[in-house]
Amino acid sequence: MESLGESLIALLKVFGYSWTMNKERFLIVWIALLTVLSVLGGAWAVAEMLPRELLIIYSGNSLGELKPCGCAKEEDQGGFERRMTFFKRFAANAENTLFVDTGDSFKEPTRQGKIKARYIMQAMSRLNYDAVVPGDKDLVYGEAFLEQEKSIPWLLSNLEMQNFHPARTRIRHLGNGLKVALLAVADPDLFYSVTHSGARVTNPEETVRALVKNLQESETPDLIVLLTHTKREKALPLLELEGVDVVINGHIEKETDNIDMTPVKKDGKVFVQPGPRGQKMGELKVRIDSVGQKSFDQHIVRLDSNIKLDPEMIEWYEEYNREVEDLFFASLEARKSQNTEKRVYATEQACETCHSDEHEVWSKSRHSRAYETLSRVNKAFDPECLRCHVTGLDQPGGFISEVDTPKLQNVQCEVCHGPGLDHASNPQPGFGENARQACKLCHVENHSPRFDFSKYWPKIEH
Repeated sequence: MESLGESLIALLKVFGYSWTMNKERFLIVWIALLTVLSVLGGAWAVAEMLPRELLIIYSGNSLGELKPCGCAKEEDQGGFERRMTFFKRFAANAENTLFVDTGDSFKEPTRQGKIKARYIMQAMSRLNYDAVVPGDKDLVYGEAFLEQEKSIPWLLSNLEMQNFHPARTRIRHLGNGLKVALLAVADPDLFYSVTHSGARVTNPEETVRALVKNLQESETPDLIVLLTHTKREKALPLLELEGVDVVINGHIEKETDNIDMTPVKKDGKVFVQPGPRGQKMGELKVRIDSVGQKSFDQHIVRLDSNIKLDPEMIEWYEEYNREVEDLFFASLEARKSQNTEKRVYATEQACETCHSDEHEVWSKSRHSRAYETLSRVNKAFDPECLRCHVTGLDQPGGFISEVDTPKLQNVQCEVCHGPGLDHASNPQPGFGENARQACKLCHVENHSPRFDFSKYWPKIEH
């Protein structure tokens, strides 16, 4: 009270008040003071009546994709270099923006996959998310692997593990005065394997009900956001739980999965999902009026070539490339020792001897320049790329390196027709009749989305 009185006296002095002034002037000063306070009070009242907004940027389902491979223009979307640029667009309003991820950042466990996973966690840390759900695929390298990156704000409310301890809830106080509560649940069926190592998964619905009740009593949030990691049909009913305002769901089984990104709005709530492989980010604008009513505006943003690559993340990706290249050469001797069986590939040069017309068609096709394509983009050391740009990688007698097996570069005849050294030595009819099946191994949707055998075959018909 004393400080308030002192403040009023100071304000009176601004208007020329002194203890010796006459009553008339005293009255004028008080009228002016009351007018100022009335104006300020009105402004405060108007501010309280105005709706407040926040923006939720959501991602997920990256599935080990650091950067689009570039095999097809249609699939040139996503990548963490673009994601960082996209996130930085919201820096000016970061105090009223939430960044969340629904998990499944990793893929199947391999030596290269583990390197990718480590770099993905670095990227997620640099992106400054508010909450990241560990998906079932994110546990392929174990709990301790995730625990290494403590700067990532892991969030999972219904899974208790021995060596990994994500938060059960997170509270974010926004610059506009709104308080947002975040919680996350995962489908116990997806985490079946980790329960054998001592983990405990609780019922998602029961967990949400208990946490929402506790949050409403202890935090009184203006908005409750539930992140879910399950199939769409299992996540949608959670939108009906009392207290939940937003459900953001993510889960992906394989690269070619189609994900329905259409928002579902119901009873003043909304359900959304991010796109596959980190190609598309979601933007959800939430508006809360003076009586707590909520409205939503959602749209999907393609991370395509219109979004520039972030310089910091370009260097990050170059570091990844260097590590993969080191792995390639470090494992070279092992691949040589495993590839000591007799030769089985004749090479395209031998095929030309008897099939000159067919060879000429091949030599004019992109198959004959497949390895050159990798060299041009400095990817001739990447096993995930080499597989569809050389002959017989990881197969007995197949490609090892451009130095050790230079005659097995490119997508040669034997990629489709099978190893043909025996056939070249003793030609017999019927060899390689199932060549058509080989197309499906590399012409998959995420690398060759427009592939149609009936349209592609005429280009190389022989």
